Amino acid sequence: MGNSATHSEGQIGTPHTVVFATELSTEAILAGIRSGRSWIAESEAVEVSFAAGVAGYIVGVGERLATRGGEVKVQAEVHGVPEAPVSFHTGRGRVHRLSLPGDGSGVVQGHTTAEESAFVRIEVRHPNRYVAALTNPIILT
Repeated sequence: MGNSATHSEGQIGTPHTVVFATELSTEAILAGIRSGRSWIAESEAVEVSFAAGVAGYIVGVGERLATRGGEVKVQAEVHGVPEAPVSFHTGRGRVHRLSLPGDGSGVVQGHTTAEESAFVRIEVRHPNRYVAALTNPIILT
């Protein structure tokens, strides 16, 4: 969960947790959190979409992907973090990294297999290495 102690005006909501929920209700938001369908962002200006797929089947953050031994294609779309290094992380650590252009919007792609790792997640950092966003993992089976 992304949060911070707030002592000054303008700090509320930085950082925060984004939850993928089926509806805007307490029950749905808690279900999204329990299932890992969330990610942390430094502010509302940062947007992240992260998915993994194999053989036409695609899942998102916090979900499980049955790979059946196939190569997993992973893709992150990020907005709001100029020149940010976006990196894919697996059980082996950071396995792929690419920087966004100056306007802070872009798509980064990579690949892995369930044999190489049981999960994949992303981190988005500012050029000064401060974290702008990070996702919960996608589980590979």
